[in-house]
Amino acid sequence: MGEVFALPYAYAERFPSGLDVVTDAGFSLLALTPDASAESIDDLTLGPDEKVALVLGAEGPGLRAETMDRVGRRVRIPIHGQVDSLNVAAAAAIACYVLGRGRPG
Repeated sequence: MGEVFALPYAYAERFPSGLDVVTDAGFSLLALTPDASAESIDDLTLGPDEKVALVLGAEGPGLRAETMDRVGRRVRIPIHGQVDSLNVAAAAAIACYVLGRGRPG
């Protein structure tokens, strides 16, 4: 189980309006997407005290256009070879690892 019980998460009934609670709490939103035009997670820079919330969509269709427009900042995990996307759980794990590197716990 590891950190699964220590990692904060939330479920919002409605998207994208449910994201207002997150931004009102002072979080920056990052939408994960395989879109090649999105910023590489490797190049992402965050402020030392910046709180970040990852927004993930369903496998296959991903996030709806309305949610992507609301989030604004789009981030992708670089993938090599012929693979076009990652399983959402794998993508979340990779993103949490990358975002947590070098940041105070």
